[in-house]
Amino acid sequence: VADAVQAAGKLGFHMSALGADLLSLSAHKFGGPQGAGALIVRDGVRLASQMRGGGQERGLRGGTENVTAITGFGHAAQLALETMDELPDRLCDLRGRLEAGVTEITPQAVFFGQNSPRLPNTSCFSLPGVRASTLVMNLDLMGVAVSAGAACSSGKVTPSPVLRAMGVEESLADGAIRVSLGWANTSADVDAFLSAWKTICARLTLPMAS
Repeated sequence: VADAVQAAGKLGFHMSALGADLLSLSAHKFGGPQGAGALIVRDGVRLASQMRGGGQERGLRGGTENVTAITGFGHAAQLALETMDELPDRLCDLRGRLEAGVTEITPQAVFFGQNSPRLPNTSCFSLPGVRASTLVMNLDLMGVAVSAGAACSSGKVTPSPVLRAMGVEESLADGAIRVSLGWANTSADVDAFLSAWKTICARLTLPMAS
């Protein structure tokens, strides 16, 4: 099973090259409606029904289909396909500007996975000695939405197990925030984030470049 939720709409890939029997997608990750997903099944793979009672979804999941969400999913997928040639590079450029700006304002910032293959739109970093919750709350008050740790574990108070598995010490992992850019973000959004970041770091009297 390949979880392609984060990659869809941002990276080109082929199910056959992944060697997967099953591949999952979620529409909201590339501009579609929340609550709509897809499971792509390789020819020859048989699945057991998870919700009996009707013949919907080829007998695998009984219940009335959400036609509006399914239509939105399809439209978003088509648009994502049409922009795949330029969107990853554009998002990577925006993320590069964001990370360069954060480094210029707070040189002590530690970026995770910066020199490794990663999604073009996501940045995860930490300020030594500062809890993620403090940064998330202050950015939220300035109208900037970020998350602490991974999307799958947002809301948890423990450090990201993924970062810990990467060898990141607990104090740094505890301060990690995740900034994700999407197809609708622009350079103006990056500028707004950096302006808010500078204001917040000054308010918290954190070490900053002079």
